[in-house]
Amino acid sequence: MDKPTKKRTNYNEEILNVLKQKYSYSLTYIRMCLRGDRAGEMPDIIKKEYNSLDNAAKNAIQTQLKILNTK
Repeated sequence: MDKPTKKRTNYNEEILNVLKQKYSYSLTYIRMCLRGDRAGEMPDIIKKEYNSLDNAAKNAIQTQLKILNTK
């Protein structure tokens, strides 16, 4: 019987680097916060900020696609 493979989450590396510079935490710690391996106030702040930056990036991409499609 085939064993299901574990699906890995890919994070936006640019956003991770911004968070690393802003908070001076390692990329490993930031990824642990995003996965939910760490609990507390700071991991919640990091998750919230990552999600807002990720949404802003996705919105910017969608806006550029709309502009390109109208030309």
